[in-house]
Amino acid sequence: MPPLVKRAPNGVRLLVTAAFAAAAALGAVAAVQPLIAVGIAAAVIFAYLVFADLALGFATLAFLSFLDTLPTSGALSLAKAAGLLLALAWLAQFAAGKADKRDFMTEYPHLTWALIAFFGWGVLTLLWAPHSAAGITALSRYAPNILLLPIAYTAVRTRRDLALVLGAIVFGAVLAASFGLLQPPESGLIEESSRATGTVGDPNELAAFVLVGLALAAGFALGRGHSPLVRLGAALAVPLCAAGIFLSLSRGGLVALGAVLIAGTVFAGRWRLAVTAILLAVAIGGAFYFTALAPLPARERISTANGGTGRSDLWKVGLRMVRTDPVGGVGVGNFPDVSADYVLQPGAITRADLIFSSAPKVTHNTYLEIAAEMGLVGLLLFLSVVASSLACALRAARIWASTDTTMEALARGVFLGMLGMLVADFFISDMYTKLLWVMLAIGPAMLGLARSEERDKGLSLATSS
Repeated sequence: MPPLVKRAPNGVRLLVTAAFAAAAALGAVAAVQPLIAVGIAAAVIFAYLVFADLALGFATLAFLSFLDTLPTSGALSLAKAAGLLLALAWLAQFAAGKADKRDFMTEYPHLTWALIAFFGWGVLTLLWAPHSAAGITALSRYAPNILLLPIAYTAVRTRRDLALVLGAIVFGAVLAASFGLLQPPESGLIEESSRATGTVGDPNELAAFVLVGLALAAGFALGRGHSPLVRLGAALAVPLCAAGIFLSLSRGGLVALGAVLIAGTVFAGRWRLAVTAILLAVAIGGAFYFTALAPLPARERISTANGGTGRSDLWKVGLRMVRTDPVGGVGVGNFPDVSADYVLQPGAITRADLIFSSAPKVTHNTYLEIAAEMGLVGLLLFLSVVASSLACALRAARIWASTDTTMEALARGVFLGMLGMLVADFFISDMYTKLLWVMLAIGPAMLGLARSEERDKGLSLATSS
């Protein structure tokens, strides 16, 4: 006689048993270390979301790039852990045959080979790098960032995916700027510790990051196809992000904001007047803050260069490295370790303490650091990646210009945000930052989406005719 209750398959019973065992183990950890248990639970949930929806995982990674001040486990930050899980989920899709039919290497062969050549050249510089361990560490940081470009191309397949990623960046920028408002510069101090850092942890990076959010928020606000609530929230995010830039007291951030102001009058298309009005309002607000509201030390910091707080000396050392070996550089990741060898050369160095210390400083210039470490070859390869991504954003905007002004506004916002961050990177060493590579990855992914929609529209017209 068959049993009245059918037994579950062995695989299901094993899965249920494992789930109960994991829950019991997590409960035991929570009793001893509640924060660790919360972190483990959040990691499990995030892992499930990433493997279930690659676009959601990519959006989460973009958001986490704004949370560098949260506790980390050694060298593994939340953004790095999220990037690792995202890469595993992307590889799992290929292994399971579920990847999108679009192929990044086929669509962008020149960009693909530029990425491969950039990383390969970095590996080659290990042959002459004085400290190979530092070089391997640098390459281990470049590799997952480079993978973000093909990952984004697979993840961002629909308008919903693109809006999710860009919305996550705006939300992260708003959060970072809000924390900056809660911790404004102290009225009697001008030291680095008195400047607003938000959730990013560094005032100069805060300015660069929230500038990206400002440009994307403007794109959402100008797109009439979004809901009124989304457009209102985006419109409110613009002055909030601008306030974050001002409170960071970042001269580089203000220069980048000025660059976006100028570029907006050229590349904003049909929204030139609107973008100009928005950015002029931001500029007027900044001028009012620094002339009427900001404490005197903050005004003095913005109005005087003072060698960029030692930045000019670091640039001198970086330029000496480039002149010494313009082709190959000193080796990827080796600038801090070998900078002391380039101090005793003609030319005064006033802030040698930034170099002769237990933690030597980086160049505070993304492009100069790449040139110093990987030579002009490495810099040209990096710039080719940057130029390709910027061109992709503009081409996507031109495609949508004739079909959908809402998507065109977003594409132009991506272009301006990317441009603003690249200008800010002239004053900070940002080559390993997740947000930079996320923005570089969005350009090709967005153009792939625009081309896909253009092809689908062409097929539908051909079928109907």
